Amino acid sequence: MTIVLKRLSGLILTIILVTANAILLEIILDIYGIEWHRLFTGIFGTLLIVLSFGYSLRKRKILITFGNPMKWLICHEWLTIIGTFVILVHTGTHFKALVPISTLFLMSVAFISGLVGKFVYNNAREELKVKKSELSREGLGADEIEERLWSLTVASGALSKWRKLHKPVIVLFALMVVYHAVSALYYRGF
Repeated sequence: MTIVLKRLSGLILTIILVTANAILLEIILDIYGIEWHRLFTGIFGTLLIVLSFGYSLRKRKILITFGNPMKWLICHEWLTIIGTFVILVHTGTHFKALVPISTLFLMSVAFISGLVGKFVYNNAREELKVKKSELSREGLGADEIEERLWSLTVASGALSKWRKLHKPVIVLFALMVVYHAVSALYYRGF
């Protein structure tokens, strides 16, 4: 139970720190009258989040077939945390139109969903470690242990349920980002 609380507090702390620091930085930029950061942070944050999809491509072996999937996952996590931070600096405390607000909302849901996915994944990994040591004590061979653990991993209900929520949110977020960018360009002039 303690490890669950520790991970849950880490999840909540990440959300609070990313949000609070982004808003603080944006307020400081506003105080000093620095306006040009909005376009730059919007493009840069979006680029970081787009780059984080390298993990999905690597996991499915689409276009990217090199590298350790675990390292790609870590890169995915950090790129989305930093990208979300930069987008929050882009948005700051300015809520003037429905499209940017909707896009920000979907990004927040996707971000929190990703953190919840990390939480679920870490709990599943911990359970698998315990199962592995139990099966090892029962005298099973390494191949048999891996086979049983593979079936447990594939059948993991929590991860599959999480993916069913995370994927559609990501798709909606991506569509809103494109709509937001096109409408911002249209109304501010190409």
